Amino acid sequence: MNKKYNWSMVLVLTLIPIIGIFGTLAYSYLNGVVWHEPIVMLTGWWIAGMGITFGYHRLFAHRSFKVHPAIQFIAMLCGSAALQNTILKWCSDHRTHHNKLDTKEDPYSITKGFFHAHIGWVVEARPAEIKGVHDLEKNSIVMFQYKYYWPIAIGLSFILPMAIGAYYGRPLGGLLWGGFLRVTLVHHFTFFINSLCHFIGKRPFEPESTARDAWWVAYFTFGEGFHNFHHKFQWDYRNGIRWYDFDPGKWAIKFLSWFGLTTELRKVEEYQILKARFQGLKESMQLQYHKIPNRIESTYRQKIQNAQEQSKKIYNTWHELEKEFTLMKLDGFKDKFRKAVLKQKRKMLRLEYASVLNSLTVLLLSIKSGNYIQG
Repeated sequence: MNKKYNWSMVLVLTLIPIIGIFGTLAYSYLNGVVWHEPIVMLTGWWIAGMGITFGYHRLFAHRSFKVHPAIQFIAMLCGSAALQNTILKWCSDHRTHHNKLDTKEDPYSITKGFFHAHIGWVVEARPAEIKGVHDLEKNSIVMFQYKYYWPIAIGLSFILPMAIGAYYGRPLGGLLWGGFLRVTLVHHFTFFINSLCHFIGKRPFEPESTARDAWWVAYFTFGEGFHNFHHKFQWDYRNGIRWYDFDPGKWAIKFLSWFGLTTELRKVEEYQILKARFQGLKESMQLQYHKIPNRIESTYRQKIQNAQEQSKKIYNTWHELEKEFTLMKLDGFKDKFRKAVLKQKRKMLRLEYASVLNSLTVLLLSIKSGNYIQG
């Protein structure tokens, strides 16, 4: 009979948090805490976390932007410090997750339970299959990491923080705070994307998907909490699309683009996002149809049909506007007046689309609350 768990992996992923949490508490109780240690832990957490969201996820797994080789190499090192396997294996699993979401082939499907999605899949005894990453196999930096992963990962995860600790006279403190405790936090906050973001939150773009938007998770995962949006538009370099959404990964990619270090940033157009939001509301309403009394069902269907036609009209107009705007951009925006006119039209279309979404939201809320609109 095949083993259910990879017991060496179970041992490692059990010892790291035990040493990280209880070892750090015991050491701090016996030896006190110097300011260097929390700083080393927080800095290492930030670097490794950004290595995952910026590098492993948005750059390598989804190719949502291109980057200078020097930045790509740094991203590889930062991601290695997260101790979450090679870029090839991580991206293979992640691409399969997107392509086979919630099926038996999804490596960390929430349908198999919260524990499985969080960490159970990592400790399963299963073949270490790598597929769907032929593009990455042509990348010399990725293959360099694949060849020397363990020396790089162990060196950055444990030896480096211990050396930093030795510099200020507390090597064990550096190892515990900057190594074991920091790796524990990086592991489980990243795992929350696979578990918590498929368990709690809203589903504005794909109501029947298990992926959910939980804005507060973004604060622990460097912007990865907007998961329903991400599963709808996985190739967008952003996760938080609003300017105030906490998304350091997005900010870093955009900031580096100002210096030409990141290029070809891929993002979905605003009118396409609004269309997806409309479709999500429509699908949510369809799931609620059974609650509507027969005497007013036709009224609701007519209102939804009217909203659909209005949405389509706005979308088509906005689509043509964006094509004209793109042509003007390629021409260097020589006609400043026309540019201003198009921007004003875009603003008006945004307001019109928002009005349609609001009306559909009111209909949905009326069904959920039972306060039906009669006419």
